[in-house]
Amino acid sequence: MLGLNRPLLVAGLAASLLATAAILPAPAQNAPMRLAQGGPPPGPPPGMGPQDNGPMDVNVFYDQLSRYGTWVEHPDYQFVFIPNDVGQGWRPYQEGRWVWTDQYGWYWESYEPFGWATYHYGRWGYDPSYGWFWVPGDTWSPAWVTWRRGGGRTGWAPVGPDRPGYAVGQPAYYAPPVAESWVFVEDRYMAEEDLVDYVAPIPEINIYLDAAPDYYEPSWNDGYYVNRGFGYDVYDAPIRDRLYTREVVYVDNRDQLFYDGGRLGIFAPAIAIGNQFGPPPRYERRLDPGQRALIRQYVRDDRDWDRNRPGMFAPSAALLGAIEPDRRRELREARFNNPDIYRRQLEQMQRQRADQVEKVRREAAARNAVLEQQRKQAVEQKRQEFRQIRDQYRVRAQQVQGRPEGRPGMRPAVAPGVAPGMRPGVVPGAVPGQRPDAGNAAQRQQIERQRVQQEQMRAQQQRQQADQLRQQQQAGEAQRRAAEQQRAQQERARQQQAGEAQRRAAEQQRAQQQKAQQDRAAEQQRAQQQRAQQERAAEQQRTQQQRAQQQRAQQQRAAEQQRAQQQRAQQQRAAEQQRAQQQRASQQQQRAAEQQRAQQAQQRNAAQAQQRAAQQQQRAQQQRAVQQQRQQPPQQRPANAQQQQQRKPVPPGTPGAPQ
Repeated sequence: MLGLNRPLLVAGLAASLLATAAILPAPAQNAPMRLAQGGPPPGPPPGMGPQDNGPMDVNVFYDQLSRYGTWVEHPDYQFVFIPNDVGQGWRPYQEGRWVWTDQYGWYWESYEPFGWATYHYGRWGYDPSYGWFWVPGDTWSPAWVTWRRGGGRTGWAPVGPDRPGYAVGQPAYYAPPVAESWVFVEDRYMAEEDLVDYVAPIPEINIYLDAAPDYYEPSWNDGYYVNRGFGYDVYDAPIRDRLYTREVVYVDNRDQLFYDGGRLGIFAPAIAIGNQFGPPPRYERRLDPGQRALIRQYVRDDRDWDRNRPGMFAPSAALLGAIEPDRRRELREARFNNPDIYRRQLEQMQRQRADQVEKVRREAAARNAVLEQQRKQAVEQKRQEFRQIRDQYRVRAQQVQGRPEGRPGMRPAVAPGVAPGMRPGVVPGAVPGQRPDAGNAAQRQQIERQRVQQEQMRAQQQRQQADQLRQQQQAGEAQRRAAEQQRAQQERARQQQAGEAQRRAAEQQRAQQQKAQQDRAAEQQRAQQQRAQQERAAEQQRTQQQRAQQQRAQQQRAAEQQRAQQQRAQQQRAAEQQRAQQQRASQQQQRAAEQQRAQQAQQRNAAQAQQRAAQQQQRAQQQRAVQQQRQQPPQQRPANAQQQQQRKPVPPGTPGAPQ
């Protein structure tokens, strides 16, 4: 644990320094609290006398928060607390700092006088009719927030109400009430003493959420809640060294809250909440619009940054402002019973009111510079007051350090018979170093003188007490008469305020009724316009369908004509091909006939050539034979003449001629 001597903010410890309050009985504790609503450990710690170990009830919130805000009756949450004069741009868990504790992890410190209760018990909600409001609860936590980290940024948002009535026990889910609940800072500013100066602008929340995918929430750890989803060691050394780690010490009442370099004194009583407890002593049925802490800057778009995590959908305050109060209550009931239905209904409303929400966002964006300046001015006005409270807590820490075991609300054990301030074992009147039996007579005389003096002092004190009692009675009577007069005046003022409030309420009701009528008329007009648009769209659709049918018919006719033309073209091509084939066949026949005639002519020519060649050969033979005969002697010529006659060829066509 780091031991650094720097002042830190303590969550909700400013109330006792701003006004005097009655000390509330609660057991001092010297061990980590196991479970706030379970009450303190049984029996007093060693060295302490008997004490009341019973839990407190919701009246501790009614009594101690009423001076810092207004209790208002709510249709879903019974009675809710609305802080006064918090300034423009205020949000829960924004004005303060984070401190790491060994027992509980991240603990939220704030000097706001109501913070000791509202940041460690119950739930924060938002509704345009009430602004920011706090629902009492019975379970203590170092901070009822859900976390996001990533991209060098850390963000947190209050856990919204998840059921009707007061927040009893563990929440069903850890969804923020609205998207604008998220408070983001860059990691380099996480150790700053007052984080309000470093928070990201509300319109940029969606950018920071996109860059921070890691999700954390409070966890149940062996009997109590802790914020240990991530440790302070995730930050770089310069930042980590400035983050204090502290040991938690429990105090008897909120007037004893303190902090020092290594310890943190907190007031965390066990709270019992049930139906047997009545309403606050003073509450309002209707809230003056000027008392609301409203959101006037909005995220840039409606997106579900945790679609895969049940119950984490957080709508924008701009969307809630565009929905009627009755419709918002229906959405809350859906949120209580079925978060998935709640998500679908919100998505439907986003689509239906998209134009109206976008208009609200544009108007807010035009005023962003002015609104941011007003927020800084409000923070600066409270800064000096918080500095004074911080200095007083430093003094408180020094006073606590001088008590036994460093625990407030305890007195040192005094031996019986020993007067306050006297050391045990020392006899009154005895001289240091002298034996007791040597001065018995002197001691008896000294004791007798002391007894007489004490009796005289008691008598004088009794007379003084009687005088004081008479004076107190007279003063009490005067105070009673003054109080009665004040109550009478307050009653008259209250009646006047009630009459004025009723008048304003009636005016507001009339204005709301008129607005509701205007909204209904506008809704009806929009519905009529939508129906007209739908009818026109249906007529256009029918016309388009008819045109499409006509076009399809024309296309079919054109296709048929095209097919007919193609068929005719195919038939023509087939006829032309047939004629061409016939022509080719005729040409082939002609060529074949011509070839046949040519072959026949060739054959005739060849036969004629052969015949001529044979004739020529025959004549040549005849001529040779004649020449041979002429050369032979005369006696041989008749034989040769016969042989030649025999060899004489027969003309073709002659019967008996060779074929």
